[in-house]
Amino acid sequence: MPSIFLSHTSIDKPFVEKLARDLKRIGVNVWYDKWEIKTGDSITWKIEEGIRENEYLGIILSPEALNSEWVKSELGGAWVKQMQTKKVVVLPIYYRECQMPFFLIDRKYADFRVDYEQGFNELASIFGIKETQAITQDNWRKFTKNRKVDWKLYKIREFEQLVTALVDRAYDYNWSAWVGGTSNEYSITLYCSVKQENEYIHKHISIKLLGENNAYMASFKKQANPNNIKVSDFDTYIGNSVNACDEYVWRFMDDFNSAFGIPQEKPSYFTERFSRGNEIHEAAKEMIRKFNWYKGDKLY
Repeated sequence: MPSIFLSHTSIDKPFVEKLARDLKRIGVNVWYDKWEIKTGDSITWKIEEGIRENEYLGIILSPEALNSEWVKSELGGAWVKQMQTKKVVVLPIYYRECQMPFFLIDRKYADFRVDYEQGFNELASIFGIKETQAITQDNWRKFTKNRKVDWKLYKIREFEQLVTALVDRAYDYNWSAWVGGTSNEYSITLYCSVKQENEYIHKHISIKLLGENNAYMASFKKQANPNNIKVSDFDTYIGNSVNACDEYVWRFMDDFNSAFGIPQEKPSYFTERFSRGNEIHEAAKEMIRKFNWYKGDKLY
């Protein structure tokens, strides 16, 4: 398994932390000071140990990094290691515009300056990790036109996260939830009713993941079952993440409950989905294996 020491300056930490998480997702062991240096540790010794024990040193190139004495020392140590082992150790990671050090000018670098995903794929390829392996839960939308990548699996996982987050939110606010079926996939409606004097006030919000950009769009049709809502009714853009939807729905519910009170009727939750392909068959096989001492693949 490849390993890398990330040499950087503190101003670049948000970028470095995201990069470290993404590298770990694709199976790279990452030495990142925030994770490795604990209270009471010798910073110098931990850094030396990290450079010595990791296969690569990735230097995050930015103007501040090249003026940092810590980064210069780490780079110097890695360069000595490279000369001694006669193997490529230093990996330039071009994050922000800066004057490239002379001894790195002829080196191939991973370019993150304009496009994070492009730079990440370039870096992943150095570790022998194919583009198909570089897809993550955060970047799957970048791969929707790539036939080599099973990006739909990540889309399904994200929608599962969305349903879980919004149903939990509905539960907290005493709203009902209904997830769309095959006639309106990747949709969910959250709704409630509050009695005011002699009438009921109904409130609905439906969200659907749609379009070439796989964006989350909202509809406010008074319809509890999302299967009865037209795609064209989803005309309000929310965002491209679960967090964006969760915050939008939270504000929507909170504003309604603050104005009209907490719904008193018992909510309902319809969250089941239909199987895709041979999922039921595969699930049955997995259940049989779970309660069987035989773990081979020849009997089932």
